[in-house]
Amino acid sequence: MKRIIIAGILALLCMIALPVLASSQTGKVTMEFDLSEQATGQEVKLWLPYPVSDAQQLISKISWQGDFADAAVYTDRSNSNPMLFARWDNKATARKLTLSFNAERTEQSNKDLQDSTSPIDLAIFAPYLAATSMGPVDGPVKALAEEITSGKTTILAKARAIYDWTVDNSFRDPKTRGCGLGDVPQLLGRPGGKCADISSLYVAIV
Repeated sequence: MKRIIIAGILALLCMIALPVLASSQTGKVTMEFDLSEQATGQEVKLWLPYPVSDAQQLISKISWQGDFADAAVYTDRSNSNPMLFARWDNKATARKLTLSFNAERTEQSNKDLQDSTSPIDLAIFAPYLAATSMGPVDGPVKALAEEITSGKTTILAKARAIYDWTVDNSFRDPKTRGCGLGDVPQLLGRPGGKCADISSLYVAIV
């Protein structure tokens, strides 16, 4: 009888644990870059986003190899975003780099978003709402945002309207190199590209 009870408890624990285990994913990410087709006789530079740990993910065992002249991790002055920088001198005949790391990512889901008509604290969100070199927030972008959100009175309703517009009007272009440039002024005329393009378009309009 005790064995049956213990077995039942273990089975219940397994059932309860399954969603917890499914809420995170782990794996190894390997990215290979080959710039050998660049013209010879000139210096070639490469900048890559550098993976970091935060509250939702754990990054470990970062390594990079290649035939570069030198490589190091730097941060930009504005936002302190880390970047892996590599350089090949003008005598290089091959230019290859491999970046790899282990990642454990926790799933994030918030289905209980609070809709509010209260204005946001601009002091808190100012860094996230500021324009960038490729993501202006005035001129045609602001005009489009006002058109899309016309009649919407809450922050969530406006964000949803912009999301729906982005889904309905943007498209994935397989001919776009890499992840795209995220050039919002260009995307206003032709809203096609890849992940960096479509997400940048949405962020700028918001």
